[in-house]
Amino acid sequence: MSGNESTIATGSRWGRVWGIVSVAAVALTLLAVAFVWPSAEGEADGISVAVTGQPEAVEGFVKAAEGGLGEVVDIVVVDDRDAAVTGIEQRKFIGALVLGEEPEVLTASANGQVPAAFMTEMASQVQINASEQMYAGVIGQLQEALASGEGDPATMLNQLPESLPAVQVTDVVPYSEGDPNGVGLTTAGIPLTVGTLLASILIAFTVAGRWQRISAVLGLGVGGGLILTLVLGTWLQVYPGSFGLVWAALSLSLTATSALFVGLHGLLGRAGLGIAAAVTLFAAMPWAAFAVPYQFLPAGLGHIGQWLIPGATTTLTRTVSYFPDTTASTSWWALAIWAAGGLILALLARQKRPSETAASPATTVRH
Repeated sequence: MSGNESTIATGSRWGRVWGIVSVAAVALTLLAVAFVWPSAEGEADGISVAVTGQPEAVEGFVKAAEGGLGEVVDIVVVDDRDAAVTGIEQRKFIGALVLGEEPEVLTASANGQVPAAFMTEMASQVQINASEQMYAGVIGQLQEALASGEGDPATMLNQLPESLPAVQVTDVVPYSEGDPNGVGLTTAGIPLTVGTLLASILIAFTVAGRWQRISAVLGLGVGGGLILTLVLGTWLQVYPGSFGLVWAALSLSLTATSALFVGLHGLLGRAGLGIAAAVTLFAAMPWAAFAVPYQFLPAGLGHIGQWLIPGATTTLTRTVSYFPDTTASTSWWALAIWAAGGLILALLARQKRPSETAASPATTVRH
C-alpha cells in the first residue's frame, strides 16, 4: 500500500470514529431532552378541584379564583362533601375544598406528589384567607363600636376566640403502609419497562419457532405478571389493589411489550428491535407520566403517552391499586391493542429470524 493510500485509509477510519461519536452525542442529547423537557415545561391541563360548603363562602371563593387559580385548574362546585369524596375516588378531582366555619381540604396523595403538593398549598392559602376574614370582621366590629360609642372595645377583644380556625387536611386516598410516600409506585415503571425489554430481546434471540416465540411471550406475560404481583403487590404493597386486577394489568403490559419486540424482530430482524426500543424507551417513557398525572405534561404529550405501553401501564396500575372506582378503559384498550398487534406480527413473521435466513456458506463435498 502506497503512502497516499495509507493516509486515505487512516483518514477514513478516523472520519468514521468522529461520525459515530457525533451521532451518539446527538442521540444522547435528544434522549435527555425527551426525558427532561416534559417535566420542566409541564403545566396543568384538564385538572379539576371540587368546591362545596356554605353558599356564600363558595360563591366568594369562585369569584376570587376567576383571575388566578381558575386559570390553572377547573373549579367545579359540587353538592356536598360526599360528592367531593366520590369525585376524588373516581379521579375526577385531584382534591376538594369544603368551605364553612370549619374549613377542610380533601386530598389524594395516591395521585402523586405534584397534585398533593398543589392541594397542600391550597390548604395554606385557605388558612390565610380564613384568618384574614376573621381579623377583618373583628376590626369592622371595633370600628363600628368606636364610631357609635356603643360597646366596650376591651370587652369585645376579650370575647375573641383564643385560636384561629384551623384548616383540616384529610387524605381521602393515601398510599399503602408498605409504600407510604409512593416512591415504589413512582419508580416501578422504569425497571418494569427496561426489564421487560431485556426479557423480550432474550426471547427474540433464543427462541426460533413462530409458535414457540408466541408461547414464550404469553408465558412471560402470565408468569411474569404473577411473580410481579406477588412481589410488588402482596409483599411490598407497591400495588395494593385487587390481586386479580393487578395481575391482569401487569400481565397485559408484559405481553404487550414482549409481543412488540418479538413481532418486529421476527419481521425486520435487528432493525425491528431498534424500532421497538425507540417506541418504548425514546418516545413512550418520557411521556408515561410516572410521577405526575399525564395532564401535567406539555403540548398534549401526556394524552399521547396514554396510548403507549409505559403510559398506559402507569395509569392502569395506579388506578387498579388505589382508584378502583375509576374507569380505566382507555388503558386496558391501549395495552390490549399493542399486545394483539405484536402477536399478529409474531404470527406473520417467517419461521426463522432474518439473521438465521441469511445465506450460509456452501458445503464442499469431497469425492
